Amino acid sequence: MRSLLLLLSISCLAKSLDGQVLINLQLPPSGITLKSQLWNFSLINTGTAKVDVRVDISIRDQAGNIQVLAGSSKSLELPKGMKQVQYQDAQPITYTVYNSNYGVDTNPDGFLPIGNFQVCYTVFQYISDAAESVAEECQGIEIEPVSPPLLVLPADSEKIIVTRPLFTWTPPVPISRFSALNYDWTLVEVLPGQSGDLAVQQNLPLLTASSLSATNFQYPASSPELDSTKTYAWQITAKNNSNAVGKSEVWTFRIAKLSPDTTNYKQEGYYIRLAPQSEASYTICFGDVRYEYVNDINDSTAQVHIYDITLANHPEVTLDIAEQKLRFGQNFIKHSLAGMSGIINRHLYLLELRDSRNQSWYLKFEYRDPNQ
Repeated sequence: MRSLLLLLSISCLAKSLDGQVLINLQLPPSGITLKSQLWNFSLINTGTAKVDVRVDISIRDQAGNIQVLAGSSKSLELPKGMKQVQYQDAQPITYTVYNSNYGVDTNPDGFLPIGNFQVCYTVFQYISDAAESVAEECQGIEIEPVSPPLLVLPADSEKIIVTRPLFTWTPPVPISRFSALNYDWTLVEVLPGQSGDLAVQQNLPLLTASSLSATNFQYPASSPELDSTKTYAWQITAKNNSNAVGKSEVWTFRIAKLSPDTTNYKQEGYYIRLAPQSEASYTICFGDVRYEYVNDINDSTAQVHIYDITLANHPEVTLDIAEQKLRFGQNFIKHSLAGMSGIINRHLYLLELRDSRNQSWYLKFEYRDPNQ
C-alpha cells in the first residue's frame, strides 16, 4: 500500500512538473493609459509538450482594494519554451466592468481609469476540458491623466483681421500613447450674455469638421466670411480612433473691422515670411502680395507660382515673370496683382516659391480689391 501511494505521488509530481507554466510581466510601472497596453507579457512552458492556456487579468484599485475591471484572453497554444504575447495575440478579449463609478471606457481598446491599481494575471491551463490555475503574477501600475489638446490661434478674446482664419492647436500629450489620433473642430456664434463655454454647449454649430488628422484647420472658402459684428467660440475634441480622449478649452474671438486705408497690409515694409508647410502662413493683401524669403542656399533665381484655391480645380494664375531674382540671405518680394487676369476679389490663393533643391515654400493669402 505504501509503495502504491509513493508511486502515485511521484506520478502526480511528474505530471505537475511536465505541465508547469510561468508568466513574466513586461509592464512599465507608469505611462499606461490603454487597455491594449496591458497585454504585453511572456509565457514560459517548462514542460515537454505544448499546452493550451488562457490568461485572465484583474484590475483593483489599490486604495480600497476595489475590483474595477477584468479581462480574459482567447485560448492560446503554448509550445515548449517561451512565447511572447502581445495585444493582437490575445484577441478577442472579453472584458467585464465591475464598478461603473470609475468611468471605464467600454471600447475593447479604450482608455483605462486614472489612478493607482494592482493588476493581477492568472494563467489557466486546459486539462481534460477543465481550466486549472497554473500561474499568477501581480504588479502595481499608475495610470496618469492625459493633457488635452491646447488651442493656439486665434488666441482667446483676440480681434483678428482675417475673415477666414487658420485655426491651430497642439495635440494631447503624451502623444505616443495614441494609436490613431484625430480631431473634431467646432465653431459657434456667441450670443449676447453668453460665455464661450455656454455657447458651445447650447448653440447649434455654425460649422464643424470631423476626423482631422492635422493640428490645424483652414476656414473654408466655400463658407460665408465671418462677421465683424459677432463673437465666435471654438473648441477641439481629440479622439483616438472614435473615442474622445480630451477636449480643449473654449476660446472666443472677433473679426476686426478693416479697410484698405487703415490696414497694415497697405504699408510698405509689411512682409509675411514664407513657410515650408502650405497651411503655416496666411495673410490678407490689398492690391499687392508681399512676402519674405530667406535664401540660405544662395540661389540666383527661384520659380514662383500662384494658384486660385477657391476654385475647385485650383487653376494657376499667369504671372508677369517666370522666375524671381534673388540675393543671398533675406529677400523682400512684392508682386502687384491689381488688374491681373485670374485675380478675383475675396478669393483665396496659394503662392509657391520653389528653390533649386525642388523644395517649396508657401504663403496662403486672401486678395482684396483696393477699389472695392
